[in-house]
Amino acid sequence: MTTIPIGLLAALICLPMIFFDLWLIYAIHVYTEKAESMMPTSSFVQANRQAYSQAGLIGKAIRNGFLTGVLLMPNLSNKRGIVNLSEVRSFPAGLKHLLFITWGLCAFFFTALMALGLYMKYIEI
Repeated sequence: MTTIPIGLLAALICLPMIFFDLWLIYAIHVYTEKAESMMPTSSFVQANRQAYSQAGLIGKAIRNGFLTGVLLMPNLSNKRGIVNLSEVRSFPAGLKHLLFITWGLCAFFFTALMALGLYMKYIEI
């Protein structure tokens, strides 16, 4: 493969990744506290607020990512005693989908960029 198609592939990966990263920053800033307020009795929400409330946007990103992970695996989180299943079930589906899709697309584009970098380093260039 020549460098032009590799550059086009990199552009096709990087441009949407930048868009979704900016969207993720917006979603973290706007929806983290809204999502945490819907799980008032969960111990991990209170612990994360205490631990990361002074860390700014990075702290909000950690709290949001952890909350998304808990919503993604509620049975495992319930077995560990950090979440109440009734709160997870009553969590709004629209907000849950927004969190899953945003974090999932960022992870997908990051993985695609890493795969392209590995291809360029070890196979092609």
